Amino acid sequence: MASSEIQNKPQKKEASSQEAILKAAIKEFAERGVDGARIESVARLANFNKSLIYRYFTDKHGLFKAALQSKLEERADNVEKIPVDIAEILQYFFEENLRDQDYVRVLLNEAQQNDGDPIIDEPWRRDYYKKHIDSLKKSQSEGNLLEEIDPVCLMLILTSLVFFPATLPQLAQMITGNHVNSEEFKAQWSESLAAITKLLTPS
Repeated sequence: MASSEIQNKPQKKEASSQEAILKAAIKEFAERGVDGARIESVARLANFNKSLIYRYFTDKHGLFKAALQSKLEERADNVEKIPVDIAEILQYFFEENLRDQDYVRVLLNEAQQNDGDPIIDEPWRRDYYKKHIDSLKKSQSEGNLLEEIDPVCLMLILTSLVFFPATLPQLAQMITGNHVNSEEFKAQWSESLAAITKLLTPS
């Protein structure tokens, strides 16, 4: 066996171990938050000794940072799947947030636990949203979206539309009478998103 193959095997095993730990950590942080999460629970879910987790990630906050980064990278890796049409973009992110509610809960936990500390991966995340804002500006300059709304504020409005059902599903259910994962709610919200994009489109 070549020496390169011998070196690659431990590296692949380590990467696989870290991936399993991060997946388990996402579940734990989504359910219990940073303060309530337990390294022991993550180790049990991932089927690894907790000492291995400490070796890879130092402490619970290091694990949370790595877990959130893994979800952000996963979203970035799927950027080529994002449609071009504004109505389809909203529908895509609405469905994606419902599909991956652990990601939404981890973002909520990040907001709740942050007491003024630097935001994890802030430069990269700012750049990610800047690209979406630049896309909105381009659509406005080409006459495909109304120019009356500031593109930065428009980005906030559109983000709230696609995140709200997954972020506060109990409010959505109380207001509409349907669970956010039901076909009735999905159809209702999808139709509303389509109607809103028509209002944003010049006649």
